[in-house]
Amino acid sequence: MVQDYPQFCMELHVRHGETGIDGRVRLSSVADWFQEAAALNAADLGFGDELVFSKGMTWILTRLILYIDALPPVGQKVRIRTWPAKMDHLGHRGYEVQDADGKTLIRATSAWAVMDLQSRRIVTMPDDLLAAYPSKTLPCEPFSSRVLPRLREAENAVPVIVRDDDMDMNGHVNNVRYLGWLLEGLVSEDGSRPIPSMIDLSFRAECFPGERLLVRSARAGGEQEHCELIQAIARESGEGGEVCRAVTRWNSWPVFRKH
Repeated sequence: MVQDYPQFCMELHVRHGETGIDGRVRLSSVADWFQEAAALNAADLGFGDELVFSKGMTWILTRLILYIDALPPVGQKVRIRTWPAKMDHLGHRGYEVQDADGKTLIRATSAWAVMDLQSRRIVTMPDDLLAAYPSKTLPCEPFSSRVLPRLREAENAVPVIVRDDDMDMNGHVNNVRYLGWLLEGLVSEDGSRPIPSMIDLSFRAECFPGERLLVRSARAGGEQEHCELIQAIARESGEGGEVCRAVTRWNSWPVFRKH
């Protein structure tokens, strides 16, 4: 039974400030819900921020995938469910967003590592953190591939300047910002906001206020079952490599808006 496994649920109503021009929740707001639910669940289970901060470390998100069937509109009541999934060299976590009738609107999976706050490098998870992680877990949705493909040649590039307001308590850009940036410069053929059916992100490096980034995109080549974009966020200078890599999947091709 599902209740035999450690999980956490919270209910809320979609707020006006969480929605886009179409009155439906933004994906960055959904990621905020996931981040909050994950932090509360990890704290309840004994491997939350307080434990890792006491060791001079912090949890960092290394991978996130969302499968989107529908985005709830403003005012709709939703239920967010999260649970710790498998632990290998990364800690995995599953999520669901359901409407008031219990219909699943969004499914997601994240993968987490531990970073040393002084060296800013990923380190081995401490033994007491591993001991607190549950051994009996539920499965979660798979990532779209083991490694996301590298973008070789872009068809579109959108500039982004990192702001102080983009930072989080770990001293770098919060992961939810990347979701919004990846959708910059994309519109539907009718001019409306396009909604991907899947978005898979790999977080590759930190970035900080004042940095100038480029969100680069191209349609996936070859025979594809779906409309897919290969995307990357990298420093405009070309130094330091990618900060984020992604694959987004669409029911119909989005249009690149000219900048």
